[in-house]
Amino acid sequence: MKCKLTGKDIRDNYVLELLSERGITDIPAFLYPNQSLLSAPELLDNMEEGAILLEEVIRNRGRIALIVDSDVDGFTSAAILINFLEKAGPNAEIDYFLHKEKQHGLDDFVDFFEEEGQQYSLIITPDAGTNDFESHERLKKRGLRFLVIDHHMLDGEISNATVMINNQTSPNYPNKSLSGAGVVFQFCRFLDKRWGLAAADDFIDLAALGIVADMMDMRVLENRYIAHEGFRNIKNPFFQALVEKQAYSMGGKVNPTTVSWYISPLINAMIRVGSQEEKERMFQAFLDGEQLVVSRKRGAKGALEKIAIESARECTNARTKQNSIKNKALTNIEKRIKEYNLLDNQILFVRLEKEDDFPPELNGLVAMTLAQQYQRPAIVARLGSDGFNKGSIRGLNESPLPSFKNFLWDSGFFEFVQGHDNAAGMSINDDNLTAFHEYANSELADMNFTEKMFNVDFIRTPQDDDLSDLISSVATLEEIWGQGNLPPLILIDNIELQLDEIQIMGAKQNTLKFNVNGVAFIKFYATDFIESLKGLDSIRLRIIGEPKINEYQGYKNNQILIREYEIIEG
Repeated sequence: MKCKLTGKDIRDNYVLELLSERGITDIPAFLYPNQSLLSAPELLDNMEEGAILLEEVIRNRGRIALIVDSDVDGFTSAAILINFLEKAGPNAEIDYFLHKEKQHGLDDFVDFFEEEGQQYSLIITPDAGTNDFESHERLKKRGLRFLVIDHHMLDGEISNATVMINNQTSPNYPNKSLSGAGVVFQFCRFLDKRWGLAAADDFIDLAALGIVADMMDMRVLENRYIAHEGFRNIKNPFFQALVEKQAYSMGGKVNPTTVSWYISPLINAMIRVGSQEEKERMFQAFLDGEQLVVSRKRGAKGALEKIAIESARECTNARTKQNSIKNKALTNIEKRIKEYNLLDNQILFVRLEKEDDFPPELNGLVAMTLAQQYQRPAIVARLGSDGFNKGSIRGLNESPLPSFKNFLWDSGFFEFVQGHDNAAGMSINDDNLTAFHEYANSELADMNFTEKMFNVDFIRTPQDDDLSDLISSVATLEEIWGQGNLPPLILIDNIELQLDEIQIMGAKQNTLKFNVNGVAFIKFYATDFIESLKGLDSIRLRIIGEPKINEYQGYKNNQILIREYEIIEG
């Protein structure tokens, strides 16, 4: 277990010093965000042109086609715009379209709109469409125009039939970490000003959900305000139903960390493995969660239920189904890994076969599980008729390779690698695979992926007088942690224990807990840790953990949630 102190040795003003180390300059604004942190919507290019185009279509009673992008940010982006226009009351005639798979943009709808395009005056693509130049050019011949409200990087040209509102293509807009839902929220704020309304703020909860789910940088003050305000004022009935469903797991707290762990995965599971009918029902729940539908719940079939509650239940079922499909897929893949000695390579590359009949939407989830299980970067891809392997990559956050995406792209062998540092989509010509493995094995020969590298924010021993103050200071502010500003980690060295001081707990006897100088240390799913203690009388440990405050029956105590451990002496 290797550790590195990320900055200086902080001994007082723990939170302020840590935030400063992480690049946050206006700390008072970050800790106490207010509406002044929102950029003016007008700083986004083409905002007025987009509003004029929308107004013209509505005034002429033209029909609007709206494409719902297939991820959480896409669903929330589309829901914000439709709900806003419904509340603003301009009588917009909108038909929305959901992808049948986890696709993006216009490509899978081009044939439909070529045949049926005369029905529509405008196509809107929230959280998508920036790089749909060819589709725009093809469909503009049918008289269609396009409003793109997006946040993805532009890779080519913009059709003259398109009005594009995008923070990446707007030089004056400071926040390049705003998600699609955030850009749509700003468009609605602009329409508020233009139309003399105050409706946009009612949908800031969905903007916050989209931003967090899309892993945007939460150090940015604008994102910080949207999340702070949105999660304190959840008005969308479906979002509320999901929070209530996950209340126990979330500990009753709604913040960027709990939303990313317990809310986003439910929606993503539905998008990945839900039926088209279930996905339609989920989007309807985002639009009007109070409407009544016939329940499909066992024991209550036929009864009427609010669609928000019904869809929240279906989302939990989808996650169970997703995990079942994933586990079955992993069983087949693990056999192939052994049969073909795939672990001889530094990067685990799994090319899927016919028997791997799980939906491609699960590629990323399977790759993530393989990366964690085999402790090395993983790629899961399927060979297409065009000779390219396309799929998902997943790296390891605590590894000596900080950006798996950049490593692949810099190798020169890939057609594209798009996404986050350790979670992205990719494409590589099958003819390049052997050469790529030779390159990767050579470049990564000295990297030991099984030995995790942890960046820690504080180093202490149990005897340090300020340990309790440190834990309580950083653990109290759970709301401020998020992507780019993760909950801090503490390395606690030289923990000396007798074995009888360690409790083994839980129904499955797989939770380990001990107390040192008033601080409780706890690790869940600690089977390996517990096994390693057998035959010992005493131990000396070093632990990396996350500071927490445990509340039980009105009592609070400082706690370290153990992330990693090392037995130095036993």
